[in-house]
Amino acid sequence: MLDLRKLSFPLLHAWHAVLGGGFLVSYLTADEDTYAMHQFAGYVVLAAIIVRIAVGLLAPSGHPWRLPRPSIAAIRSWFKKRRGRNPFFAWIAVVLLGVVGMAALTGAIADFVTKTEDLHEGIAETSMWIVLGHIAFVIAIYKGRKIAGRFNGRLLPGRELKEAGQ
Repeated sequence: MLDLRKLSFPLLHAWHAVLGGGFLVSYLTADEDTYAMHQFAGYVVLAAIIVRIAVGLLAPSGHPWRLPRPSIAAIRSWFKKRRGRNPFFAWIAVVLLGVVGMAALTGAIADFVTKTEDLHEGIAETSMWIVLGHIAFVIAIYKGRKIAGRFNGRLLPGRELKEAGQ
């Protein structure tokens, strides 16, 4: 029998790839020559966000697909302990879903109401900066853990570095 819990993270990663790929394609194909591809990719992004929000609202507490719940209390708690998942991921996820979703939604609206094209373009440009910030944050967090682990004599929490060659 198929255990959906084991597929949660692979499906979430696949969703992330579809969203990221769709966003990149739509961003890179925004000129007149590739507009059909831009529209298709934009609708893929919009569909991916709608699916994520729908599934995230229905997912039980603690499930990987549950929508993130950012809070100031979680940030304060994390700064005291410096353990567990960084709560800034929840904030970034909400901002990304919101801004990229607004870019996709205004793009879909601009297909019918051309007066919203400038709004769509402005939100899309803002989205790219937030996406780049997200990428920088993820690299900083995970590379930072690796670098800090080297200073502490560990590559990953709980795993000692191999003595030979390290």
